[in-house]
Amino acid sequence: MRSTMENSTAHAQKGVALLISIFALLLISGVAVALVVMSGTETSVAANYRSSTQAFYAGYAGMEEGRGRLWPGHPNSLFAIANFLPVVGTVLPVGQVRYILNPSPGEVVNPTNLVATNPDADFEYQVEFGVAVTAATVRTTTSISNLALANTPGPLFKWVRITPLTERAAGIDLNGDAVLNAVTPIYYDGNTRNLTSTGKQVFRITALAVMPNGSRRILQTDVSGITLNLNFASALTFDGAGSALFPPNSNVYTVNGNDAASCGTTPEGARPAVGVVNPGDDVSITASIPANRQTKYTGSGPPPPPADVQQVALAPNMQTVATLEALVDTIRTNADQVIQGPAASLPNMGTAASPTITVVNGNLDLQGAQTGYGILVVTGNFSAGGSVGWRGIILVIGQGTMTVSGGGNNSYEGAVLLARTRNNDPTGTGIGTLLPGPAPGPTLLDWAGGGGNGVHYDSCTIRNATSNVVYRVLSFREVSE
Repeated sequence: MRSTMENSTAHAQKGVALLISIFALLLISGVAVALVVMSGTETSVAANYRSSTQAFYAGYAGMEEGRGRLWPGHPNSLFAIANFLPVVGTVLPVGQVRYILNPSPGEVVNPTNLVATNPDADFEYQVEFGVAVTAATVRTTTSISNLALANTPGPLFKWVRITPLTERAAGIDLNGDAVLNAVTPIYYDGNTRNLTSTGKQVFRITALAVMPNGSRRILQTDVSGITLNLNFASALTFDGAGSALFPPNSNVYTVNGNDAASCGTTPEGARPAVGVVNPGDDVSITASIPANRQTKYTGSGPPPPPADVQQVALAPNMQTVATLEALVDTIRTNADQVIQGPAASLPNMGTAASPTITVVNGNLDLQGAQTGYGILVVTGNFSAGGSVGWRGIILVIGQGTMTVSGGGNNSYEGAVLLARTRNNDPTGTGIGTLLPGPAPGPTLLDWAGGGGNGVHYDSCTIRNATSNVVYRVLSFREVSE
């Protein structure tokens, strides 16, 4: 009996091991399939992330091209393209749109074609400005992103749009009138944005990047030219107590505080021919001018004689040793060329179309017939002989001494300021140690020889000189589509 039961049990258990094996195989197969699917998903996610990141950096590269080419000194500056942007220093009106197009070989990129099938259509413009981009005045140019390396493809952005920023586009009520203004450009004065033309105009740069697999990113940045806040109270300014002038006895030499406005704009209000900050320096400097040359110094004062030499109030950034040194540091940071003195030449004197920002750390001695354009800062002694002249701004801040000689007939059109912030330099390089301050020390202008027709205030050359600045980023964001 027991033998029969044991045989029946054994017979009933036959095949269980096979079922367990099949189940285990199915389980392992399921896990393997899941791993394969997971791996594929991770690969897809990684690929999408890589493509999205590439699109981001392509858009960023487009924005940086736009920002870089807004600098007038850029070799491919947008200001150098005929009828593309207004003259440097003037305003781009709202409703003006500028595109930098970057098509692939054989491709046509047209952001103003607003059909739904156009992958490059610029629908974002209407979101910001309330009207379709087809209602704007549009001009285009091509990207230079493929020019850096021959046969090397550049970033795959499709277009970059440059527009004036408004309250509506920014979504910010700057003047608190509960209205988002859509027609007035925004400006930036170095501290705050405003609607009152104070500072530099703010541009919005928008870039669209599209990858071959369809990944898209739209990036935006708001930029404005760096504001140096260079305001001059007179044509020739001595910023320091006990300053001295040794003027030429030349009939053609003049110092004039009346605005020449050489670019044809409305002249600014007249300034003193010579400005001083220390009470009594106006008397001593006037006394140093020959009696028969007093009428050569004209400006906001009554008709001379005596010469128009007045005590003036300077801008805050020109009042103390610390603020003057900070001003020099700011200009040096944004300079086109910084030269270690003593120097006998400037690599780039600039042009009217492309003025330079130059800082010489130490003494500078220019000779011969040459004219510079832009901003020139000399921390040592500035010497000029022959027919040297300048169109723009000269700041002799440091040693605060300027020496002019020779029989040339050039001039300094714009403004000249001398300020002493440093002690005498025993090394001869003209740098010296800082004065204890806070007030600047005495300055000196020694103008010898029979030629040279002087210093003349000109708001146009000043404005032109301060317009050749790079554009700083004020804000950055990604636009969701």
